[in-house]
Amino acid sequence: MRIVPAFLTLLAFCLTHQPDVREAIWSAGTPDTDKFESLAFWIKSDKRAYIRYQHDTSSDDIELRWAGPGTESNRRGFWAAFPKPGNRTIFITPIDDSTLLVIDRNRTRKFHWQDENLDPKSNCDICAFSAAEATGWLRRYFWN
Repeated sequence: MRIVPAFLTLLAFCLTHQPDVREAIWSAGTPDTDKFESLAFWIKSDKRAYIRYQHDTSSDDIELRWAGPGTESNRRGFWAAFPKPGNRTIFITPIDDSTLLVIDRNRTRKFHWQDENLDPKSNCDICAFSAAEATGWLRRYFWN
């Protein structure tokens, strides 16, 4: 039977093939309130691609510019800049695998990893499957 080798080849490809696009999301506050914020980190073709920031009740997001690695308050992380005018920057650093500390001027806020795979309707095959995987992506693609 020739179908068995073809099936095994396809199965091996599916198990080892990583998607070309990946996303990890952290958020703070309650969605659809004025206290909500989220940061989505996108990787495309095995390279850092986007940082998307969403806030308040808006469904629109803002693309932040990666501004390089750095250190703030003895913590290693990276900077992200808002678009002009102003070019406000934030510093992003991990506390642990599921929590990021975001320092914005004189304000510090904790963002928690958002598991997009909890909702069976979303079926997010590009999203991180664990907080450790999401933080690993940040370390690999954004911390350098």
